[in-house]
Amino acid sequence: MLRITEPPLLDRTGIKIVDALNYIGKQAGGEGQTWGFIEDNDILDPEKRITYIGDAVGKVPMTIEDAATGRVNEGTWGGFIEMLDNHPWMVNFDGVPDYRLQDNDYTKKLDGSASDVSNTNYKGGAYAWIRRIYKSETTIGSKRIVSFSFVKRDNYEPIGFVDSDNNVLEGVWIPMFYGSPDSNGKMRSLAGMQPSYNHDTNYEHTAISACGARHRFYGGGIAKTLEDIEIMLCKSSNVPGVIGTGNCSGYNEAATPAGTNGVLANAVLGNGRWFGTTTGKQLNKYFHSIVLGSYQQWMRDPYCLLVNGEYKVSKNYTYDLSGNSFEATGIKLPESGGIFYPHFYKTIPGFGSVPINSDGYKGSTSLGGCDGLWVNISGVMVSLRFGSCYYGLDSGPRSLGVNNGAGNASWNFGAADLLLPPAGVSA
Repeated sequence: MLRITEPPLLDRTGIKIVDALNYIGKQAGGEGQTWGFIEDNDILDPEKRITYIGDAVGKVPMTIEDAATGRVNEGTWGGFIEMLDNHPWMVNFDGVPDYRLQDNDYTKKLDGSASDVSNTNYKGGAYAWIRRIYKSETTIGSKRIVSFSFVKRDNYEPIGFVDSDNNVLEGVWIPMFYGSPDSNGKMRSLAGMQPSYNHDTNYEHTAISACGARHRFYGGGIAKTLEDIEIMLCKSSNVPGVIGTGNCSGYNEAATPAGTNGVLANAVLGNGRWFGTTTGKQLNKYFHSIVLGSYQQWMRDPYCLLVNGEYKVSKNYTYDLSGNSFEATGIKLPESGGIFYPHFYKTIPGFGSVPINSDGYKGSTSLGGCDGLWVNISGVMVSLRFGSCYYGLDSGPRSLGVNNGAGNASWNFGAADLLLPPAGVSA
């Protein structure tokens, strides 16, 4: 199990926030830059609660440039995003890249010829590359301090870029499309397919594993790392309010195929890596992935469990529905129920932040974390992320359901296929 040790400076009781910032500043010396933010959990305004630090200071946040066309403006973050090497690819089942797609038209290869983005006979799927980035995160009092670096530094870890053998990877392949079972029972990431629904966790795990040994659920550390990058790029804890709400309000009981209830089929969207609309009834995308931006279906994340009210996590994509091999965090939720609106997020070192109950839930769909939380503190609950087309603005990157066991299934529960490249392989 990968272990993270915080520096002694950050362990002292009563440390001043300026001391923590000075510590992070010292780590920024030498090669490269650091970009980060402080999230002040005591401030409810989603923009005022985010303060830039490091080389993020002075950056212009992202915005929706034209909601009618879905065009998003990257502000002055384009250089940072390009360093992530975030581009669309067709990738073999073994995690080795086959060929790149055009950034603005996934139906074409770079040379203009037709791609396999919707070809169910293709021996792989459509994924977007995220280059390895190192992250430092700690919570001191009410302040959560997050910093990113493309260079390894003291107290920075490759969170989300470590496989089950604890190999540090060059990057990961995030799914461009919702996981969709094909006729052979494989959970595919391809355009044109209907996302998986009405399946329990073990079915989803079997379908994902059928694609190959390097396939995992989209969740765990990479979901938390990209969540914080989104917060940083938007300079807001209300990410959908800045770059698009997706299909969070598209519920339609009469939708076809029967039983999908408004969950739209995987589709190719234009405008490069971002597509942001505000109707609440359209697919959106972040980082070339509609899974991250559409909010139309809960995504199963078995790498974060709530076991009798305590968060337990896997930092390397280990699948264990008992949670016995997971790290016990000591972070407990006090009551079952929901919908709760958290305003306080606490760091699990080496994993990311989780919502907790601190002096009650003071947020809303527009305050605090801006996303909903549902809880059951009896038994083992498997995390569900993002919300669904039934939940409206309660959905979002931080929306979390820890109130369903592994055997529960629903039309609005799905899964997405994260693909880990072999160690040493990059885009």
